[in-house]
Amino acid sequence: MKQFMFASVLALSLGMVAWVQLGDALAAPDSAWPDLGIDEDTEVLEQYRQAVELGGVPESTRRDVAQRFLRRARAAIKAKDYTGARESAAVAAEPAMAADSRSLACLYIAESYVQEKNFAAAKAELAKLLAIPNVAEGHRWEARERVREIERMQAGLPPVESVTVRTVVPAVATFAAELFVSPDGNDKNAGTRAAPVAGLVRARDLVRQLHGRGERGAIAVNVLAGEYPLTAAIELSAEDSGTEQGPVVYRAVQPGKTVFYGGRRLTGFKPVDDPAILARLPEEARGKVQRSDLRALGIADYGRLAVRGFSQPSPPPTVELFVNGKPMTLARWPNTGFVGISKLVASGNTQAGAPSIIEYADDRHARWTQAKDPWLFGYFNRLWADATIAISRIDTETRTVVFNDPYQAVWTPNNEGMNTHEGIQYYAFNLLEEIDLPGEWYLDREAGILYLWPPAELAGAAVEIGMLSAPMMTMTNVTDIRLEGLTFDLGRCDGLALMDCRRVLIAGCTVSRMAENGIRIRGGESNGILSCDIHTIGRRATELIGGERETLKPGRHFVENCTIHDFGRIDRTYTPAVQLEGVGNRVAHNLMYDCPSSVMRVEGNDHVVEFNDIRNAVRESDDQGAVDMWRNPTYRGIVFRYNRFTDIGRVGAGAMAHGQSAIRPDDAISGVLIYGNIFVRASRGRFGAVQMNSGRDNIIANNLFIECAQAITGGWNAGNGAWQELRASKPPPDFITSALYLSRYPAMATMLTTPGNNYAWRNVFYRSGATGDPGNMDYGQRDPGFVDAAKGDWRLKPDAAPYGDIGFRPIPMEEIGLYQDTFRSGLPANVKAEAKQTW
Repeated sequence: MKQFMFASVLALSLGMVAWVQLGDALAAPDSAWPDLGIDEDTEVLEQYRQAVELGGVPESTRRDVAQRFLRRARAAIKAKDYTGARESAAVAAEPAMAADSRSLACLYIAESYVQEKNFAAAKAELAKLLAIPNVAEGHRWEARERVREIERMQAGLPPVESVTVRTVVPAVATFAAELFVSPDGNDKNAGTRAAPVAGLVRARDLVRQLHGRGERGAIAVNVLAGEYPLTAAIELSAEDSGTEQGPVVYRAVQPGKTVFYGGRRLTGFKPVDDPAILARLPEEARGKVQRSDLRALGIADYGRLAVRGFSQPSPPPTVELFVNGKPMTLARWPNTGFVGISKLVASGNTQAGAPSIIEYADDRHARWTQAKDPWLFGYFNRLWADATIAISRIDTETRTVVFNDPYQAVWTPNNEGMNTHEGIQYYAFNLLEEIDLPGEWYLDREAGILYLWPPAELAGAAVEIGMLSAPMMTMTNVTDIRLEGLTFDLGRCDGLALMDCRRVLIAGCTVSRMAENGIRIRGGESNGILSCDIHTIGRRATELIGGERETLKPGRHFVENCTIHDFGRIDRTYTPAVQLEGVGNRVAHNLMYDCPSSVMRVEGNDHVVEFNDIRNAVRESDDQGAVDMWRNPTYRGIVFRYNRFTDIGRVGAGAMAHGQSAIRPDDAISGVLIYGNIFVRASRGRFGAVQMNSGRDNIIANNLFIECAQAITGGWNAGNGAWQELRASKPPPDFITSALYLSRYPAMATMLTTPGNNYAWRNVFYRSGATGDPGNMDYGQRDPGFVDAAKGDWRLKPDAAPYGDIGFRPIPMEEIGLYQDTFRSGLPANVKAEAKQTW
């Protein structure tokens, strides 16, 4: 059973619940009570109070009476009759009323005082709310926020100001020492402006020498513009640390023009004239494909392809090809999208050594029987679990493809192989026989020959492959180091990897064209990625993992004001823009877009995700959200506020079993706050823009749902496997129910009781499939008062209908997304458009 409890209507529902006759009908079933008019309120209240003295008044009756007087309070506030509003709301605040009615009454009374500018009285009323036992967590959170806003108004400030939600990094005023690095330098030099060194490793060693001589002030390593080829990682350790008052700053003299480069440019391309190769090429490619002899260029490391994907082995360093900065396509069929199978012949079993076998549906497979190293990429068990697997042989008589290394779904109880319950879909790649479009390529690793159908004339073009098979820079146990304005470009592995560091800032940097991950921060405290551009990444763009779940000690890491796009390009699921884990980390003001699956994966507690602009996400995988959380109901205290989600979900043909959403608390995720977000075309399939799978204690409040197929779907479900396992004393890993947790998250104490409640109120639905429940406002096709709906300006005008009296609270849309700061002087003019969803 899936159930919402809409804990608060905030007097803004379109249809109010029926009011009940109290007097002689108190013993009658609720359904037998007639409606009453509002002019009978006094009589209703008198009968109600008499009934309370006698005892036995049903909770539904108490709630109905409270709703009646809350409605009167709402009307009084709208008429600026603040005394009358408080008198009416006081009825709903009586001790016999339900906790959520009392807390709503406090919010009404506090608002009446705010409008009179009696801020002290408003704060006192909100303090009463916070003292109510078992109050709805959404009301409790809003009361705390309102107190903070009131305190700002008392100080003569606007309720919310941008500086309160942006990270400001003070500039280093003076440096005790400065070193210089130049592409034309020499590592035998002293590192002065007149005699610079050639690389960052030598500069690091000179910093160590300065520390060894007792220098504790700030040190600047000034890196001049140019390209710095890397053949090994730049490694920093504890001895390279600065101090909080004296950081070590590695900075570009001309931000964006200092490039640490892990690639190699290819030359010597010639037309293919080998008859055997021409015979393998598609007819349309003959005469158009060029070849480059990598061995003749001194390149002997060609990497390797391997089984990889969700819950598969860690991928090896991966070779990619780029022309004029853009990634080329490893030759594939079909050229776009996926194909299905005709039949699953054998699912495969690793333990038994039994191969997976599929029967193909298209005779194109017969072209690949002589291919040297053919592979499939696809979804072979679930449409949210990608995998890359090698073809062992193709039998054209039986129309089958055999995989001697069976596909194994290691997350299943029996590690099953392929399964058709959601549909198998795939494409074939690494095929010389499928170079049939400009931009496709193939590498013959035995001969060391690279084949390319150029996307444009190669004369003067930059043709590059990644070479560096290690992270470009690693930091371990480092403190107080800054990287400013540097570019890390083109590698087979990661860009930057930080382990157990503190107060490391990566600011105004670019990390691009990494076949694995962009920037990884694991452990440590207070590390940040600020105003960076991270793009064209094979796996995760960033990892932000820090804090101690046992003690709820926050990590205080952050990713802020960054553009992050085109990630998850090789491994396509569970490879987001931000992998967020631990406790107390923050993701804010980022522009994140263009990915096959999730933009964020969130695990842990007390994270804040705010002011992000998220577009064109979950374009391929199924059963996932742009923000996805999974399985552990002790992951609590996570806040999503003031984010904008646009064009989320699958487009085009392809298998889909469930759907896609913007925010998805999956499999019993509980205690999440979703407040003040904008969801535009943010749902597909059976999923709403917010899709809850069986969790409880989640709060969905004050959000805009615009042109969504469905707004909110799902809810609590006691039959979900996560709850069943908890009742059977089989908790998931990292499941914590300590006294600290029960104190911080009181709702955990009753998380196995029934029913489980989620709270949704005061949300606005426009041209969306709405919940239809009290407390939310469904405007259908009617514009509720947007500044310019035709142009996608979803700001609400000051007199918009949802604001009413103390209704929908303004969303600071002007603060969403990127901003200019010391490290980001300009903003992107536009984000490339993707195909729009149509419903």
